[in-house]
Amino acid sequence: MIANKRQSIMDAAKHAFSLFGYKGTTVAHVAKVAHVGKGTIYTEFTNKEQLFEAVMDELIHDVELQFHNIMERDGKTLDLLHEALYGVLRYRKEHKLLAQLTEEVNVFGTQEAHMAISRVEELILKQIERVVERGANRRRLLVTNPKVTAFTIYKLYMAFIVDWEQNEPPLSERELYDVFKNHIFDGIAIRQL
Repeated sequence: MIANKRQSIMDAAKHAFSLFGYKGTTVAHVAKVAHVGKGTIYTEFTNKEQLFEAVMDELIHDVELQFHNIMERDGKTLDLLHEALYGVLRYRKEHKLLAQLTEEVNVFGTQEAHMAISRVEELILKQIERVVERGANRRRLLVTNPKVTAFTIYKLYMAFIVDWEQNEPPLSERELYDVFKNHIFDGIAIRQL
């Protein structure tokens, strides 16, 4: 029962933060959505910050798991990297909480929302860097600095998934793959002669 109460509060908090952002959500909002008293929230979480951190921990875990599940499959590293990135970045763009937090950062500059978005981005960058480093160690990718390569790949993917779509029709997953294969991946892949 206790685990269900905590999960009920977490689910309500996700919903409230998704609707109102970090800044606009109060413990009273969460209690109302969870159908519990404010005191019940405080038996599980010290304050709104701790509740928000728990929600973000769960979200980070979901993103990490999504990336990991794709990267552990058999296949070409760059194909799997594309699939993982495309999926994770679409998830990041379409997830209600992340979309609300991104908006909050852009409009209000809320520090907590900025830190939450940064945690997600750091995780994605670390995952990409790990894959690039593994490819370089196996002599499949020609890179001198996996961190810089990971950053470049991530920012270009974000530009096509977010910025491009502000003025142009979205690229299909295949079109995006072709752009990166032709302009990025072929540049770092070691060719077998």
